[in-house]
Amino acid sequence: MITLNLLALAIGIGLIITLLITEAFGIAAGGLVVPGYMALKLMQPVNFAITVLVALGAFAIVRVLSSFMVLYGRRMTGLTILTAYLLGALLELVIGGGVAVEIAPQGGLLLGAGDTELDNLNQRISDPVFVELGVIGYIIPGLIALWFNRQGVLPTLSAIVITSVLVRLTLIFMVPDLMLDYDSSEVSFVQLVSRLFTGETINGG
Repeated sequence: MITLNLLALAIGIGLIITLLITEAFGIAAGGLVVPGYMALKLMQPVNFAITVLVALGAFAIVRVLSSFMVLYGRRMTGLTILTAYLLGALLELVIGGGVAVEIAPQGGLLLGAGDTELDNLNQRISDPVFVELGVIGYIIPGLIALWFNRQGVLPTLSAIVITSVLVRLTLIFMVPDLMLDYDSSEVSFVQLVSRLFTGETINGG
C-alpha cells in the first residue's frame, strides 16, 4: 500500500513539474507520467539505464521500420510502445528479473547461494541479496521512445533527468518518512556497492 500511495503522489507531482518545465522551456520529459516513475528509481541507476537503453532500442527499430513502412499518428504510437514493451519483456526473460549476489561481511562477491554458513576461516557469510534488474514500468520505455522521435534524444533525456530529480527532491521534502520506508524496502545500487566494498549490512535487503 505504501508503494502504491507513493507512486500516485510521485506521478501527481511529476505532472505538475513536467507541465511547468514544458511551459518554461518547451521540452517534454518523455510523457507526463514518466518523471514520477523515474524519480522513485533514481537510487537504482542500473534500472534507469536499462529503461533508457530499451527506449533507444525501440526508437532505433521503429526508425528503421519507418524507412519502408508508412508510420505516423496512432500507428507510430502503438508500434513504438509495443516494440519497447516486447524488448523489455525479452530482457526480463533473459535476466530473470534480477540477480542474487552473495557477499561476505568483509566485502567481495561470493559464488553460489544458500543459507547462512561459516567459511573455512570461520567468518560469517550472509544470505544472498536479490538485486532487481529490468525496465521501469511496462510502457515507460515506449513513452520515452516516442519523445525521442518527436523532439530528439538529448533534449528528452535532459528533461527526464531534470524533472525526475526535482520530483524526488519534492517527495523527500514533503514525505521524508514515506521515502525512507520505500528506499529501505529495496536494495539500491549504492547500497550494494557499499556492502561489496565495506561489508556493511543492507537494511531491508
